[in-house]
Amino acid sequence: MFSVESQGAVDVIKPFVSLDLENVPEFSETVEAGLSAGQPMVVFDMSEVPLIDSAGLESLLDVQDSLQNRGGELKLAAATQLCKEILRVTSVDQHFDSYDEVKTAVGSFVQ
Repeated sequence: MFSVESQGAVDVIKPFVSLDLENVPEFSETVEAGLSAGQPMVVFDMSEVPLIDSAGLESLLDVQDSLQNRGGELKLAAATQLCKEILRVTSVDQHFDSYDEVKTAVGSFVQ
């Protein structure tokens, strides 16, 4: 349900499911696998994420903390309108750099 594509020094994680209580463990495991391989720079491609619940929001914040503690960062890309609104209303969007396109998010790591 989560694909991972390496684009240079950046992992792009793309889920094909909601980021909810049911799928959060797989998301965390996917990020941890990248961290184990020494990859702290991650773009979360949200183009196929229909919904984020409170567990998903908490997971995004936890992953961000974990990546930042290892000198990296989680950046969000291509969020659907509903997900953008959920992130905005909950103020979770204030904790992330967000981009309209994955390519731009990946490129932002080298600036």
